[in-house]
Amino acid sequence: MAYMMARIMLTFCAVPAFDNNNTKPIDHDQRRHRIISDTLLPTKAAYRPPTPHRDMHMKLISTLLAASILCAATPAFSASHLWWSETMPHPDHGATRHSHGGPVEIRRGVYHKNLWLRSGDGPADSVHVTAFNRATPTLVSVSGEIKDVPGGNLHGTYGVNFAMPDEGYYNLYLVAEAVSEGVRQVDVAKSEVLKHSCREGHDHVKGLMAPRHLDTMPLELVRERMEAESFHTTIGFGDTVTFLVLHFGKPVAGAEVTLNTAHGWRNTVRADADGRASFMMIRDYYPPWHEFERRYRQDYLVTAAYEVEGHGESGGTPYHATRYLSSLNGSYYPSTRDYRSYAYGLLLGVFALTVTAVSVYLYRRRRQRRFHEVRFDEKN
Repeated sequence: MAYMMARIMLTFCAVPAFDNNNTKPIDHDQRRHRIISDTLLPTKAAYRPPTPHRDMHMKLISTLLAASILCAATPAFSASHLWWSETMPHPDHGATRHSHGGPVEIRRGVYHKNLWLRSGDGPADSVHVTAFNRATPTLVSVSGEIKDVPGGNLHGTYGVNFAMPDEGYYNLYLVAEAVSEGVRQVDVAKSEVLKHSCREGHDHVKGLMAPRHLDTMPLELVRERMEAESFHTTIGFGDTVTFLVLHFGKPVAGAEVTLNTAHGWRNTVRADADGRASFMMIRDYYPPWHEFERRYRQDYLVTAAYEVEGHGESGGTPYHATRYLSSLNGSYYPSTRDYRSYAYGLLLGVFALTVTAVSVYLYRRRRQRRFHEVRFDEKN
């Protein structure tokens, strides 16, 4: 089948065909008849010595045939991660407001969060999932209440919308699994969402800062809090961020953890004996100074992979190994050191200009001769 497709494709190839006994090109009708005849009709034609053009055609046929075989042999199993994103599939749809936890919708005074499901290895090379029916998302509220959140079409692609009435962190999970060629793949997409309004005060913040996890999750990433972190803390360039990898609530040593930034930078490390992996956020935002935005928000994605051997069945399909994949999205901003250094430089320039102006004034003042009147009597 692949061979026939390759031969037929050559019929419409732009490379001219030549007859073996002369240098005149063969017209396409004659060429098509010859190809079909050579392919379908067994004849006892005399041996025709190879020519450069025939060699080129045969090499093209071999390449197309090999590509067809490889495509047919490619398994359906995919290692691409499922993950939640706050980025809308169409920026011109819907109106959101910025908050300390990212973009939100406010309806009758209650914060609502929109999250979209994406597939890929990072923000730079992922696509929005148009439809998904393999699992139902699960939401863990600030109080610890666990409930299912129905997903569906949200501005054109698959997403979820949920209310956040209380202050603190909400965790959204999606667990999906599939078996392909004897390997079970379990995807755990997690998003940690903050709801905070300064109008509700800050006295209760400290008790709500601790990260949480579910012991029932096959593989989960937990971002550990930075020193003196509060609801107003943002991750910036140069900050070190640590993640904990848990397998059913227990740390996993040796798991492969990867950080992907908005501009495609990627770094992969192995979790230590305590299941921790740390990354330093690099600076990948270099606009002209007159276009610099201190609140320029960028997405990052952290993924973890962990494989175990073991036989079993999932939905009646047997498998001999399980590959766990977990994802956790987040955001980072320009470091405060960037615009603080700019402010320090501006203050230093103003100070130097002031000192120079005062010095020039005092110098000119000392050089100026004071007027004094002298009277004398010519008679004496």
